[in-house]
Parts: sequence; structure tokens; C-alpha cells
Amino acid sequence: MKFKLGNFKVNGSPLIFFWITFAILFLVWMLLSGKWEWKFVIFGIVASLAVAYICTPFLIVTGRNKKQFYLFGCNPLKLLIYSAWLIKEIVLSSLETTRLVLSPHMDYLPRIVYFSIPFENPAATMFLANSITLTPGTITLDVLEDGVFEVHALTAEAEASLMSGVMAKKTAWLYGENCAFTPLPGKKKVDIGTLVPKQDYWEEDGNA
Repeated sequence: MKFKLGNFKVNGSPLIFFWITFAILFLVWMLLSGKWEWKFVIFGIVASLAVAYICTPFLIVTGRNKKQFYLFGCNPLKLLIYSAWLIKEIVLSSLETTRLVLSPHMDYLPRIVYFSIPFENPAATMFLANSITLTPGTITLDVLEDGVFEVHALTAEAEASLMSGVMAKKTAWLYGENCAFTPLPGKKKVDIGTLVPKQDYWEEDGNA
């Protein structure tokens, strides 16, 4: 069933999306203002209602099969659990990357790895891509339309952690997705420094 919010139609209940957006905005307003006098509370309510009405349509994204999703549409408790787990992974990866950089014998071989997890919800794809980049040692380079992730991994350990699918499966759990994680080892590129030809960007005494 379709409902209309302003000039935008979405599947599901946009009123729920609208009130969630309003609640987030009003909470931020009260935290930033720090004042509980009625005039500030009323002004915050009015401003949050107006901004939520204008911005809610822009927080609706279209996924596969033309299905529409609200960007903040995930369980808050699951988000809290996932965030705690992600912070732990960031800390552990930071320590490992720091140890590697400070080691007198840096034993690492950067590589580009691929895996597939075709989320139906674009917000889940965005969330996973950013989670990978936030974790030291891995950077999301690209996400193809068919759900294939292209990721730069600094070490074999980072690759193994990534290709285990733990982070991808936790993201799927967060957004209630049922898609399968599929590693693509055949597409891996190792020793990526040799993939780009060396070039000289200056000349000295007429020689490149």
C-alpha cells in the first residue's frame, strides 16, 4: 500500500519514518541547546517538525525490485550491539596496523579482494562499505551494482577477516537481510604495486 508524504510516495508507513526523523532531530536539538524552558522546547518541536517534513522524503532510498527503504530503518538495539562490536574491531585492527607499521621488518603484501553480498537495502550496502573503511587495514574501493565489493586489504590477516564474512553477515543481521555472503577468491589481485607502471613526474638534466 502506498502513502503520500508531501509530493513523495513510499511503500509502507511514511508517518513512522516522519516521526522517527522528528524524534532524532528534536533529541539533537535538546542536547545541543541544553535548555528546558518552554519557549526553547516549543521552538525545537516546531523546527524539528518542519525539517522532518521537508527532509523525510530525501531519506527514502530505492533498492532492488524498486522497493523503498528508510535510511534510519534499523533496530536501535541491534545498532547498539553492532556499534559496540565495530568499535572493538576498530581498536584491535588499529593495534595490529600500528604494530605492523612500527615493526622493523614490515611483512605485508597489499592486495585487492572481492566478495559478493547483494543487499536489497542500499542503506545496508552503504553501512557495510563504511564499516570496512573505518576498520584500519581495509578500504572499500568500489561496490558494483550486482553487490560485488572491491576492497583493498593491507595484510593476509585483514583479508582473512574480511573474507570470513563476519562483518557482512552482521550487517545483514542489523538490517534484516537474508542474502548470502560469497567470497570471490578468483578475482583477487596480489602485489598491486606491480599493477600500476612506475612513472617519473619530474625531469632532471633533461632525463626523465
